Amino acid sequence: MNKTITVMVMFLIGIMVLSGCTQQPEETIKIGYIGPLTGDVAVLGIDASNAIKVAVEEVNAQGGIDGRQVELFIEDDQYSTPKTLSAYNKLVHTNGVETIIVSTYGGLFAIAEKAETDGVLVIDSLDCDQDIANNLPDNTFCIAKETKDLADVIADYAVAQGYQNVGIIHSTVDKFMPSVAEMFKQRVAPSGVTVNIESYTQGTTDFKTQLTKLEDNDAIVYLGYDEIGIAIKQAQEIGIDKPALTIPSVATTPTVQEASQGAIDGIYFSFYAPLEDNQNAKDFYSAFNDMHGRTPYVFVASDHAYDAATILMDEVLPGVDGKTKAERLEQKKQALYAVKNYPGVSGTLSMQADGRISGILIRLYQLQDMAPTYVSG
Repeated sequence: MNKTITVMVMFLIGIMVLSGCTQQPEETIKIGYIGPLTGDVAVLGIDASNAIKVAVEEVNAQGGIDGRQVELFIEDDQYSTPKTLSAYNKLVHTNGVETIIVSTYGGLFAIAEKAETDGVLVIDSLDCDQDIANNLPDNTFCIAKETKDLADVIADYAVAQGYQNVGIIHSTVDKFMPSVAEMFKQRVAPSGVTVNIESYTQGTTDFKTQLTKLEDNDAIVYLGYDEIGIAIKQAQEIGIDKPALTIPSVATTPTVQEASQGAIDGIYFSFYAPLEDNQNAKDFYSAFNDMHGRTPYVFVASDHAYDAATILMDEVLPGVDGKTKAERLEQKKQALYAVKNYPGVSGTLSMQADGRISGILIRLYQLQDMAPTYVSG
């Protein structure tokens, strides 16, 4: 009997020793991305998610974070707010993601409070404005260009050109384009410029009614997604030969350019582009090309997403060890607030107290031979 017990004890000890010697795989650190991979503005989500893939591969090649590999989960919301919410629920409640980068403006507002309750950190990598800073809970940050800067640059150009009346045609698919229109209007108001605004719904293909109402203005601002290229083409077809202004997601998106059939060439637009001597940007574009066989189409989507991902993996996620989701969220928030003078692709970046990043430069460009050409700023 004693011999049997001794053998059993030795057997159990052996199992314990073997178990102790067997290295268990470390749990991955999970990051989610939500954005449009199909639909009218798919290029924004494709460039953003491809940029994040580059960042994750670089970090994993260097050993990951605290010895753990990073796992990226990507969801397509087609730039649709209800689909953003569905994608969020899948990432959080099925995949166990606690940190999400998102590109869909309306979707950000739809998930922000739910994410706070769930202990999830959310970063918008495409848009940054006072609505995000003032109206969303403090689990929500933005590492992106300022919407106001996009409006201000083209508004200042309009004033400098002496335009007295400016027409705006914008999409109503979400709040972003109307907000750019309103900020433009506010910027030019002190100079006495009159702004006349027309809108259109998603799927519109005939813009002649709106364009005819705007044809007597000194210039027209075009704000929308793929279909805005059709509006620019139709303006040319009906003889509206007025200076055209816009923002980067219009001027540099291949599908918009294609829809315009070349009519967009010559348009002036506010544009983010890294400074020419930014080595981090050069390295990123090289890595992006190595992985995806091309450079990004829309820098405003790719570069900010890459910076959001690298800030997360370099400055925020290392050392996060809270026992609860709430504790981990608080650690991540404090780490983000502490980000100062980060050497990003988009510039030297610092997080402000209201959750908006600073350090991204917006300048005036013109589309010449369908290529962005620097003008001023």
